[in-house]
Amino acid sequence: MLVLGFLLACFTLVAAGGAPAAAETALPTDANLITAIDVSGSIDAGAEALEFDGIADAIVHPAFLQTVAAGYHGRVGFAAFAWSSHGHFMTLVPWTAIDSQGSAARAAASLRNVRARPRQFPPPSAGLEPRPWRRDLLTDVSATIEHALGMLARAPFATGREVLNVLANGTDNVAQGPDAARALALSRGIVINGLVLGGNEEVVTYFRERVQCGLGSFVLATHEPSDIAWAMLQKFLLDLAGPGSSRVG
Repeated sequence: MLVLGFLLACFTLVAAGGAPAAAETALPTDANLITAIDVSGSIDAGAEALEFDGIADAIVHPAFLQTVAAGYHGRVGFAAFAWSSHGHFMTLVPWTAIDSQGSAARAAASLRNVRARPRQFPPPSAGLEPRPWRRDLLTDVSATIEHALGMLARAPFATGREVLNVLANGTDNVAQGPDAARALALSRGIVINGLVLGGNEEVVTYFRERVQCGLGSFVLATHEPSDIAWAMLQKFLLDLAGPGSSRVG
């Protein structure tokens, strides 16, 4: 298990040497973090619930909030969306600044409240019917990365570090695969990390070789559903620690 104190120390060293974001017109953050949550057909209802609760638990955890507070600006940008295939995406948490327990709690509540309402995608284009989550939907990692890059480009916060976290339990099974989208992220200096649900070693290897990218990037695997909350906390702490932190997987 990773040592939280070590991760906090790593981030403190990075933050102490950091500089304010170049843009002066936007609220500066120490990092903009976006999390893409797999709700394709291979995710059952139980795993879906653990994904949302795990992320919500992680962003209100004292270790995460202490790490955020230790940053140069004392805040991070945070957003989350659900994804599957065929253009199906849904924003769950629009861009919000997390700089206190209250702001983290509001973002966490948005995630928890998702399960209290009908879970279906809005039509990706005019004339298409809404589609329930998970039902016969595939795993389109490439389109998910492209969608996240668009959201990062539109973030209302100025930052020197952009991180995409992709949660999934399978490999891309739509079209051309994630290589082109990954290359685009690399060209923009965006870090992509993976959290593989279920710990399938073939999927872990796939994420390391074809999804993960950027300085300080990593892939974590959960071998039991109950590991998700712990893994999400480690992921967010490593996101903030950035380059120089332990490479884990």
